[in-house]
Amino acid sequence: MNHFKKEQKNELIVIPNALEDDEELYEKVAEMVLYRSQISFQKEKLMERIDQSLINRNKEAFMELSKQYITLQNK
Repeated sequence: MNHFKKEQKNELIVIPNALEDDEELYEKVAEMVLYRSQISFQKEKLMERIDQSLINRNKEAFMELSKQYITLQNK
């Protein structure tokens, strides 16, 4: 799968110079980046499974996977 063709939301985190030495701040930023990366990965994998359920015309799988996707979307 070519990830460069997908539209992705890019975010920029700005840390003021006065706080550059604050390790706790960097730790929180790193945790946030990791969390968002995990959610993004999970959503991508769910979308692949949802697409496959549509191809297979599996309504039950589609409904369940869609619920899971909506739950992730709301995080």
